[in-house]
Amino acid sequence: MTSYDKEKLEGLSSQIRKDLGLKAEDALQESYVAQAKTYSLSTDLLSAKTKKGHEEKYEGYVKTLNRVSAELDTADRQNAKSTHSEYRSLKIDEVWNLNAVYLHELYFANISDPHSQIDMDTLAYMRLERDFGTFDDWQFDLIACAMASRDGWAVTAYNTYLQRYMNFFIDSHDSHVPLGCYPVVVIDVWEHAYYRDYLTDRRSYVYAMMKELRWDVIEERFKRAEKIAKAMR
Repeated sequence: MTSYDKEKLEGLSSQIRKDLGLKAEDALQESYVAQAKTYSLSTDLLSAKTKKGHEEKYEGYVKTLNRVSAELDTADRQNAKSTHSEYRSLKIDEVWNLNAVYLHELYFANISDPHSQIDMDTLAYMRLERDFGTFDDWQFDLIACAMASRDGWAVTAYNTYLQRYMNFFIDSHDSHVPLGCYPVVVIDVWEHAYYRDYLTDRRSYVYAMMKELRWDVIEERFKRAEKIAKAMR
């Protein structure tokens, strides 16, 4: 991390502390600070308004996550209850916003390549063919996940327990998330991701996003997943 990045993160921490009414000497013991990233969405398959609105929503999740993280520092852990408590509510909000931030980042990073191409000798192609029978079968199954999700996400991930790649969908940001998974492909199927451009035609939107997947980015994820696989054996 550069000194410039550190200064920006310190500035975010100071702003969060100020928003919470904490004094300078009140340390944020366990909070973490997320920082919104910028993405070059060069695709013509999404309108400029959709891109801008989606990026603003993502930035909102980052801001909320930072606030929740800071509030957890001062939350009452002694009176945590399963029926209702400040701590329980904040932990629910933490997972919701945490997943929202990082799923958006994975999605933005792996779409919008007008020259999308995958070669048969890449790790991504070989592993998807191995675990789904054919590359086409992987595509069909991921599309089915995208259509089955109720406002959420379609994901391809390496499952450390199954020791193979699998497709699944997430409803919202935090429902039906399998344990032990490292995501390699992520498609956003919340209505805000496509409604302005595709109305209710989610399938055409999903086809468009998969047509322009950034396979260079995805290939690097597969390489990291393979290292995880070796470490888990």
